[in-house]
Amino acid sequence: MTNIEEQKQALAKKDEFIGIASHELKTPLTSLKGYMQLISAYKQNELPPIIKQFAGKANEAIGKLANLVNDLLDVSKIQMGKLEFNTSLLNISDLINICIESAQFMYPNYIISVHGDKDGRATGNMERLEQVLMNLISNAVKYSPVHKDIHIVTEVTETEVKVSVEDFGIGLSDYQKERIFERFYRVEDNTYATSGLGIGLYISSEIVKAHNGKIGVTSKLNEGSTFYFILPIHE
Repeated sequence: MTNIEEQKQALAKKDEFIGIASHELKTPLTSLKGYMQLISAYKQNELPPIIKQFAGKANEAIGKLANLVNDLLDVSKIQMGKLEFNTSLLNISDLINICIESAQFMYPNYIISVHGDKDGRATGNMERLEQVLMNLISNAVKYSPVHKDIHIVTEVTETEVKVSVEDFGIGLSDYQKERIFERFYRVEDNTYATSGLGIGLYISSEIVKAHNGKIGVTSKLNEGSTFYFILPIHE
């Protein structure tokens, strides 16, 4: 057996393990989330303030863990060719408004502004495209620890709609730009510590491709990055 064959087998086993582990975690995590919601809602006026505080923090941690498990499940589906979803006609303005509202709640210290034409329409899955745009916004936040301005720019032509997320953070090298959408790739930076498994942009890339779209990035070190995706316009 060659080294390449051994590597392929090792990757296949790792993918299988990720899929099984994610499915096994999903059920108890859902139950835990439900129980915590019951605790949070039960006789709110009778719960001591410290219990309310702990319950809120527990719910927040469970939410982050649920997102991680869902991402791992998506990776497993992609590897098996089973990332499927329904599509319908949607307005880009609705997509952006939903994500802006969520982002402003999640990242109150950042100034997120919208520029350009939001009147484009495309055929797609709103939930999955929300996932893509939120991943790009989260990525911009992660790599912009100092400069707090993030711009969402939309461009609509006769054939396509382009949504870009521009930050003014640490930027990417040419080598990093080539690998940024790879599965499990994480940008290593000596100045800023980053977290995550390196799968958000990979999942986003696969979702956009499944919409017959394109995804990419332009960037300069120490000047910032612009991540974008392009979808065919609905005629």
